[in-house]
Amino acid sequence: MDQNIDIPSSIQSSDREGAVEWIMEEYGESLKRFIYTYTKNRAQMDDIFQEVMLTVYRKLDTYEGRASLKNWLYQVTANKCKDYLRSPIHRLIIWKDQIKDKSTMNTPEQSVLQDEQKQIVIESIMNLPIKYREVLILQYYKEFSIQEISDLLLVNPSTIKTRIMRAKEKLKLELKGEFFDE
Repeated sequence: MDQNIDIPSSIQSSDREGAVEWIMEEYGESLKRFIYTYTKNRAQMDDIFQEVMLTVYRKLDTYEGRASLKNWLYQVTANKCKDYLRSPIHRLIIWKDQIKDKSTMNTPEQSVLQDEQKQIVIESIMNLPIKYREVLILQYYKEFSIQEISDLLLVNPSTIKTRIMRAKEKLKLELKGEFFDE
């Protein structure tokens, strides 16, 4: 295993299982959420996550440290998701899961209104084509830079900027300016 991996030094570089366990603890939940943004299906999210972890286990020694470990993990995950979306099984599955947000400490009326507004925005984002959805989620939810998104998706940075701009335009049209202030 390469010395450039930013896994804690307490895990020996030859301890692949310990490294993968650390990766699962450190990045597992955020990778699962990222998978869900592609699949919109919780059952498939878990299956793809297992495939991602198996790939990471098998290929951890090929990680060269040119990008951050986080970026490499998201690239592996995005590739697994895209493989799934191209697969015939994907075409047979109907998505009905819904994202549920926890309410904040507002009045019950405010909480219901905020939940409804969040759900409308989330549904609008999830209804965008994948190329627009992924860039919005990577930039705003995962806080990746344009360059990191470009490296992860293997797409020119100017294309990433264009996709973000078009995604925002599509959201503005769908939301009719109600909730979209950027």
